[in-house]
Amino acid sequence: MMIDALLATCNSRFTTERHKKPCDNCNYIEKCPSVYNECERCLERIHFPSRFTDGLPPRKYDCVNMADYYTCKYTHKYTSELIYALNNLKDLIDIENIKILSFGCGPCTDLLALDYLREANIYSYNNLEYRGVDYSKNVWKNIHKDIKNECLAGTKVRFFYDDACKIIDDIADGQWVPHLVVFQYFFSDMNKNADIGEVTSFINRFAEYANMKMPLNSYIVMNDINLSTMYGGGREYFDKLLTLMDKGLYYKGYFKNNSRPTTYKYGREFEKNNLFFETITVARYNPFESCSSAQMIFKKGGEVT
Repeated sequence: MMIDALLATCNSRFTTERHKKPCDNCNYIEKCPSVYNECERCLERIHFPSRFTDGLPPRKYDCVNMADYYTCKYTHKYTSELIYALNNLKDLIDIENIKILSFGCGPCTDLLALDYLREANIYSYNNLEYRGVDYSKNVWKNIHKDIKNECLAGTKVRFFYDDACKIIDDIADGQWVPHLVVFQYFFSDMNKNADIGEVTSFINRFAEYANMKMPLNSYIVMNDINLSTMYGGGREYFDKLLTLMDKGLYYKGYFKNNSRPTTYKYGREFEKNNLFFETITVARYNPFESCSSAQMIFKKGGEVT
């Protein structure tokens, strides 16, 4: 499967000698070369900036070493969360030629989930066109090259490196229209890095585009950390987008969080939260062992099953 090949490549690249050298953008540069978990500290600075009071500037995804570490740490979890979501999109299962638009694509865990479902004979597409949007070309360039190299015949992948708030007008004005749009840990990142006006403008423009151009029985999948905006999440933006959508059906839910004593409610609790993959191959990266996100799935017209 594509996920196995990608993680093997990321692990190999991260563990070579050149990836033990200092990272140019690392706030912990005095501790590099480092043990593996130094990259985890940088990721913590990105995901939970309020925990740090040392006066250093805010971090973004700005380091190729961090990207390899991130991919090894999170990919099994994020791909599993999307496998649960995509398995519910019954109108897409039998489409022969499928088009996907992914915001905040990063290591493309939505594409990996689709590849898994195709291997499992649940999806039956012969041709897939995937367009990923991410602002960090220099960060993800190695991984995106790996993904392109691992794509099977019939899969076309393109990446657009720009701020989603800027590129949304080009997308909305274009003629290319997807069957599925995925927001994968997108709104929580937007919540940290954009002001409320920019977020609102993006959501309004995207809703206009989806209402006018996306076909009936197409889907929007939102998967993100199960936190509200005041705690660094983005669930309110799920609901904001929903209020702007024309006729359609939706459901929202959450996975029980095995890593915390309390799991926040968001819609219904899913029956399972186990991963679809063994994490032993990436154990050194301290991966999560279960799903824990909040999700909303919107279907344009029809019924979500």
